[in-house]
Amino acid sequence: MNIYQRVLSTLIVTSSFCFAFFWLPYYKLFDFFCNILILAFLLQLLLPSSKKLRKDPLFRLGLLFFVYLFITIAWHKFSLPADTPRIAETRKYLRILYFIPIAYAISYSKMLNPWRFLIIAFLGLIAYLIINFDLAEWKRAWNGYRVDFGIENAQHTGIVFATSLIAFTVFTVRFINWSRKYSLIIFLVSLTVWFSALLLSFWVVFVSQTRAVWLGLSVSALIMLLLAGIFYIQKKRSTIKWYKYSTILLGLIFTTILIEHSFNTQEQIMKRLTSEKVSIESLHLAASHEKKQMTSFEIRVASWAAAPEWIMERPFMGWGRRGAKNLIRESDYFNESFKSRFGHLHNSYLETLVDLGFIGTGFILIIILFLGRKIISSFKRGSMPFDVFIFYWAFFIFWAVVNLFESYIIFQSGTYLIAVVLSFSYSFIIKKESFKT
Repeated sequence: MNIYQRVLSTLIVTSSFCFAFFWLPYYKLFDFFCNILILAFLLQLLLPSSKKLRKDPLFRLGLLFFVYLFITIAWHKFSLPADTPRIAETRKYLRILYFIPIAYAISYSKMLNPWRFLIIAFLGLIAYLIINFDLAEWKRAWNGYRVDFGIENAQHTGIVFATSLIAFTVFTVRFINWSRKYSLIIFLVSLTVWFSALLLSFWVVFVSQTRAVWLGLSVSALIMLLLAGIFYIQKKRSTIKWYKYSTILLGLIFTTILIEHSFNTQEQIMKRLTSEKVSIESLHLAASHEKKQMTSFEIRVASWAAAPEWIMERPFMGWGRRGAKNLIRESDYFNESFKSRFGHLHNSYLETLVDLGFIGTGFILIIILFLGRKIISSFKRGSMPFDVFIFYWAFFIFWAVVNLFESYIIFQSGTYLIAVVLSFSYSFIIKKESFKT
């Protein structure tokens, strides 16, 4: 490897490290290293040694998506007479492709392996909580009030810590097996730290009081338990120590029961679930835009009801990245209060269709389907560990549910979590020879 290759490799690995860590603690530094990551990766592509990378079907799909986005930018500038979305805004959809360079960085780096990458991401989250520590907010959370700890809002706080909770739950057995290699004191300290992080994630998911997150976690847990049962019955992976997973699961259930009794969790959850009074009639009025004072769910229904008309007006290439915001602002369906508070559709699927049309949404769908297929085939070949496979699908199911109720795809929290989880998962598929001759 010559000096040029070494410099580029170092830049990509360093940028991936900073991407994982600095999103919340120092966003400006995070944004700077995002640009460095893309620039270094593009320069890496020019090397003769990157031939295998250039043949990666996911990379080629991403490149086509990149070209499509810039075609839409030109099209929108010519076809939209006013309020044309800014180029930088439309380009932000490329953030969903950050996982490709990061996954390759993880795959060839001796320092940044998949597990360290996840640890770095969580340490960034902890660093943020320490730097922005507010005793009053923590007290409010302890007393049952809804808080967000400054992460956009409670919905975004909920998805960040729910992802953390999924990771800590799924990888508990692996961590126990790893920590048993050390002395008893280190083993006990390690377990204490691990389960403290798991309980912190669980607690923040609870105090964020985001019903879509609770629903997403419930659906994900149910489906993953069913899948695990199918694998157990078919015995396709004889190396799986099911008794260990069962012990951990029972321990988590027991801990959950203790937390519920300690903090009166059941009453808090029921209070949150029954906080909105909606009926078929009120939902109908919201959908027909006849209701002015709406609950959280009715606001979503009103947004969703307006979207199909906008989608069909520009079905193929959409309205551009800020299309939904501009359409809401100019629409007669919503009053000034609604327009001043909301600039998105509270649904990533509708948001993407409005912004990018069926063609752009189709690109994203193909990338998702292809990656899912690669994950399954990699697991069948034995190159992807069982717990990584479970983690990916647990997150995917959770993500599919929560995006029904919020447009996470256009927010930094959404693109960051997609990049972290997908790069971690995809790195197990990529061979280290990808950047070698």
